Amino acid sequence: MPQPSDRNHSSVSGLPRFSAGVSVVSVLAVVGLVASDPASVALAVISGSAVGIGLLRRSEFALTAGVGGMFIAVLQAGADGSPEWVLCATVPVVLAWVTARHALRLGAQIGSAAPTLRVELVHTVSVVVLLTAGGGIGYLVYRSVTGTPSPLALGLLLLAVVAFTVSLR
Repeated sequence: MPQPSDRNHSSVSGLPRFSAGVSVVSVLAVVGLVASDPASVALAVISGSAVGIGLLRRSEFALTAGVGGMFIAVLQAGADGSPEWVLCATVPVVLAWVTARHALRLGAQIGSAAPTLRVELVHTVSVVVLLTAGGGIGYLVYRSVTGTPSPLALGLLLLAVVAFTVSLR
């Protein structure tokens, strides 16, 4: 029987590495995106710490509270900015929440002995596709109501189609 590779094993905390890693990278992306506003950075760092604590202690409450704080940090940083920025900065917030919850549930259901990389990859790609398609369609509707066409919306929809096609392989 073939042995699973190291990348399929769970991390020290018993959570799937890939999903936990995507969550951590998403939290860091949010901190980077709100870097222009000091109050938002502080809130994002504290909230990101709550996400990390939620992952380490397997606490959905801490995880959800942390992600909620990151969302507030994004809204606060983008209060005077463009709606496009807020839409794009919300993507890593949602990605952090969904992948962290998936890591918690996958770790609880399957444990640390089974390889989970493929399941994690499919889940992450699916979430990114849905976020891209939903955000692109929402942005397209927003721009069509305001009367100004946007090449960004077309690009997001094209990216969604490409990601969906790749995920079907």
